[in-house]
Amino acid sequence: MDLVVESLLTAVAVLCAFSLSRSVRPATLALLISPIFLFGGNIPMVGHKVLLPLRSSDLLSIELVVAILFWALCCCELHQARALPSSTVSSKHRYIAVMLLGICVMPFLIASFLSHSSSLSLSRAVDDLTMAAHARFMQWEEQAAESRTLEEAIEEYKRRHGMFPPPNFDKWHKFAIDNASPVIDDFTQIHHDLLPFWSLEPATIRDRTAHLAEYSSVGVGVLRIRNGTVDYSPHIPGSHRWMMDSMQRMMKPFVKWLPDMDIAMNLADECQMAIPFEEMRTHKAVAQDVIANMMRSGQRLLNGTTKNLNGSQWPSYFSKPLPTEVMSPFFSDNIRWQIYHDLVSPSCPPSSLARRKRWWDWSTLCVDCMLPHSIFTDEGTLISDTDLANDLCHQPDIAYLNGFVNTPAAMVGTNKLFPIFSQARVGGFSDIMIPSPWNFEKKSLYNETLDPAWNDKSEALFWRGSSSDGYAAFTSWMGFLRARFVHEAYQEATREVKTLAINVSFSGTIHKCHQADCAAEQHTFNKWANDMHIVSSEDKIRDSEGEWRLSAPITPFEDNWKYRHLIDMDGAGFSGRFLPFLKSRSVVYRAGIFQAWFDERLTAWQHYIPLDIRLGSGVWALFDYLSGKEDGQEHARKIAEQGRDWAQRALRPEDMQIYMFRLLLEWGRVVDDDREHLGFLS
Repeated sequence: MDLVVESLLTAVAVLCAFSLSRSVRPATLALLISPIFLFGGNIPMVGHKVLLPLRSSDLLSIELVVAILFWALCCCELHQARALPSSTVSSKHRYIAVMLLGICVMPFLIASFLSHSSSLSLSRAVDDLTMAAHARFMQWEEQAAESRTLEEAIEEYKRRHGMFPPPNFDKWHKFAIDNASPVIDDFTQIHHDLLPFWSLEPATIRDRTAHLAEYSSVGVGVLRIRNGTVDYSPHIPGSHRWMMDSMQRMMKPFVKWLPDMDIAMNLADECQMAIPFEEMRTHKAVAQDVIANMMRSGQRLLNGTTKNLNGSQWPSYFSKPLPTEVMSPFFSDNIRWQIYHDLVSPSCPPSSLARRKRWWDWSTLCVDCMLPHSIFTDEGTLISDTDLANDLCHQPDIAYLNGFVNTPAAMVGTNKLFPIFSQARVGGFSDIMIPSPWNFEKKSLYNETLDPAWNDKSEALFWRGSSSDGYAAFTSWMGFLRARFVHEAYQEATREVKTLAINVSFSGTIHKCHQADCAAEQHTFNKWANDMHIVSSEDKIRDSEGEWRLSAPITPFEDNWKYRHLIDMDGAGFSGRFLPFLKSRSVVYRAGIFQAWFDERLTAWQHYIPLDIRLGSGVWALFDYLSGKEDGQEHARKIAEQGRDWAQRALRPEDMQIYMFRLLLEWGRVVDDDREHLGFLS
């Protein structure tokens, strides 16, 4: 409706302009049109760089051209005014002189104001951001492991969460200590993920878990824990069984301490559950009351679980799910369908931009969308708050700037609270996050012996990847993060003056796209196309829509270690390369909206460098600074070292097991009918 109204108003304005043009002198018309063309020259084509706030020098250049044009028009007016009476000419002279003076003086006043208000240099901004990040991380690290004994850990748990820890907490604590976990007390992510489920009766949670297992169209696999052993459904597709095997291996050291339960694990990379804001607020309020009552009533059981469940029981066997053609009544298939306004926006507060505004012109910059999480410098914007950057409620423009949100290649979603365990999620979604089997199995392997020292690496920005952001249809790919990044990289690589070598290109296959969009992508990314070859006619692959797929050579993963600057970006879901990148001796830049279990223990500008998914001049100015100037290179080297050191201490496979152990102990209590009386007492 907004687009229709704006289109009608524009049409009326254009018609009125044509109607009035007969009464306007040509010189006046030229004066009105010239600034429009000057401004229009700075607006990028769709899919190119987003429009950034003009720097003072740019503004002065534009205003100087406008002043010259205005001066020329004034001369024409004065020449024509010779035929008028002298008094009229004199009056006109004064009028034009005042206007010309204003046109010439105002640009300098505006530029002076802008230079004063935007005087923060990019180098100073990086200094400030890195110092603040270091202080913030040191404070977080200290409070994350305040306790030194089991008794202190119990007291710290009670202080943070308002209840006793779950049964077998002592077993978890010993497991964490034995594996040298740097995090003992701060598992806030788990608490936030599970809090809404305290508002549901345990029997309801069991019913909803069974519902997920019943519909194969939802795309979950069930892990079953019985009597200290773990198994999984035989009906899981063969292509995803490796994930369940991995989860079994992850849980093997501690499964004997877990209560009986079923876990509905999302087999897809994408998240699935986004609860409307009003409903989630109610869930959390009820949950807080339940937890408060626990402490008032007293948790009488020392360290056990109940076996006499009320209502539905955990199933004793794996029933065969319904065919994939049968969709759950609580879920919808959102493949190739824009989900921001249907799923993300409703999860936001009523006062948020997401609920109040739609952003149609995604080729230009939504400044209001960036203000909460950005810092403006003389060379562009930088992210100053990653928590806010991952909050989509003030960023309606992301509806068209991310493949998963715009046109997901696969996305079966719901707005009802279901116990779905996922590997990652974006802002607005409420899936319970678990460590990814991809990372646990080291599918993207980091081999330290192939990773040279910082001084032996090439001073270059390197990225290889596929166009897997979403399904490309009707030019939607122009807004995809990876497509925009590669396009900007091609432009930056052609600059005459640059400090950073750029080695960026697509690889792999062009797929998940309409035929016209596949062809358009190949034409646009000519460097990509030059590296590609069309498979022979007998080897051509068609998908359900009849589009051709193209094949290209894959770059060995270890090639990344040759370069100092590595960028990690979301694809259709979370990126599996981020953790091995962090473990390397290269500095990692991260651009995306997906969050994983480890995000609460990472600090931007301390362990990695965050990038706004809008990209633009600020991103490339940052690359130049961190690769060119001596202090910039030192910042990059230091962040690379800090990220590597922390990843080796806090993001190991053992840390994934510690997180999963704690999560499942907590979940085991949530789904127990006697949960309000369960807890570990020292």
